[in-house]
Amino acid sequence: MNGITDLDRGVTTRLHEQLQVSRTGQRWERMLRLHAHEVEAVLAVHSDIREDVAVALTLLADEAPLDGATTRAVERVFDDLQRHASVPLQRDLVRMRDELTLARGRKLAEVLVD
Repeated sequence: MNGITDLDRGVTTRLHEQLQVSRTGQRWERMLRLHAHEVEAVLAVHSDIREDVAVALTLLADEAPLDGATTRAVERVFDDLQRHASVPLQRDLVRMRDELTLARGRKLAEVLVD
């Protein structure tokens, strides 16, 4: 992806490791891989969205509960992508947005427990 820093890469790696331990996390990663070309195209063109993604990834990879700041950051990314998304990606964003709402107040590790 364009504009990814070493810090962003480290955060992404930590988040990937957290997601790999559960079926829910693996499903989220499959969704991301399915739409990777589309997401990467949006990120290549929109530096503001890249910045929003970096903030959201950093907050998600933190082991704190998903608080208002974290959910707002992730919702901002969902909103950014929604504006540029195909219909299949829009559907998956709606599903993930619903799951994010249910996860509020819990740690990512708790959400990922099967």
